[in-house]
Amino acid sequence: MSHETVGSLLAIIANSLNDGLRILMFADKRAWGSDEFEQLRLLEETLDEAKKDFQELPALVNGRFYYENDRITEIAYSLPSSATLIEKLTNKSNPNIFSLRTVTDESLEDLRVLCTRFELHTQTFKDWVRSGAAIDPSWAPETLELRRDLHRAQCRAARRIHAAQQVHSTTGSERTRCLGALQVYRVQARKDVRVEEEREVCAQTGRFERFAERDVAFVCDFCDGFLVWEDMRAVPTTRLSQPPVQTQTLPTHNLRLDIPNSALATTPTPSSTQSNHGNTIGPNGETDEPTPASANWQARGITMSTGEAKTVVFAPVAIANHLPPEIGEFQCRILCPQCDEYYYEEQGDDDMDRVRYMQDDRGLETVKAFQEHLEWSHASMVPDSSSCVVM
Repeated sequence: MSHETVGSLLAIIANSLNDGLRILMFADKRAWGSDEFEQLRLLEETLDEAKKDFQELPALVNGRFYYENDRITEIAYSLPSSATLIEKLTNKSNPNIFSLRTVTDESLEDLRVLCTRFELHTQTFKDWVRSGAAIDPSWAPETLELRRDLHRAQCRAARRIHAAQQVHSTTGSERTRCLGALQVYRVQARKDVRVEEEREVCAQTGRFERFAERDVAFVCDFCDGFLVWEDMRAVPTTRLSQPPVQTQTLPTHNLRLDIPNSALATTPTPSSTQSNHGNTIGPNGETDEPTPASANWQARGITMSTGEAKTVVFAPVAIANHLPPEIGEFQCRILCPQCDEYYYEEQGDDDMDRVRYMQDDRGLETVKAFQEHLEWSHASMVPDSSSCVVM
């Protein structure tokens, strides 16, 4: 129906959630067990997260008016699940891993399906309260699945609006970062951002999952693209290099022969606090020159095949710079944040002109190619491993 918008469909979903909550809240709780209370908690959290997304996502696309009234018609390429994707990639007789769907109001199809699913989910609670039986524990995983799908549908709606705005505002063919990547990119651009903040915003952008037998993939909720770390047991959660602990040596004129040797060792000074990117804050609030979060890109992971340690790209750095996958692809390409900030000088009419380096706007093909580019083109950023603390 042409009058349907993102806002109207989200309102239907919210009404279904409220109906389910109302049924459970006013039900007789005297015979309730842990399953009933767990189901009530999950419905409350699902509604709270949906409200949070509805309040925060419109700010990314210039306001709620554009978000609520999205009814864009587009050509959609359906990306299969990870298991189906792996099966098709290994099947040489069927190289086409995407299915093309051209449907009017395709941008609303996900929310339409979710409306039906939430209505059916609420109907199960209506039937349950009439029967008076114990609640079915299998309903809780279904609520969790609906919660994740609703979050992804709202993210995709915001991404579609952002992409349409970029098409109208960009005169050339330059590609921009995914809307989810921009959220991580802006956090990393702040001074002295902590790794916990990076992990939190990445968790709001997408999820990690096992890809094939040895790889780990990050799946973006906004663009449905994959970032793949090859042969990894798990993606590391901290960077390889950490700021060295400052030490203070005791004055030699206070040395006494009867003091144990252990008391003469250098001791850490508590006069400064450390950030996750190698910056130190002195007692007077003075800071060293901040190191960009994207420049400190190394992390130490464990391979799945041999169990040996290897250096990889720290996940938030790759996530913050990924592009939406091109048509017919499932992996996201990655822009180099260092090339974005690189300038060179060339001879002008009277003096040397400072010119910004223009990198290939298609980006680097994979996470591995991104790492090789950083190692070869920006070798000065690679820290000396002898002064690093391996987490």
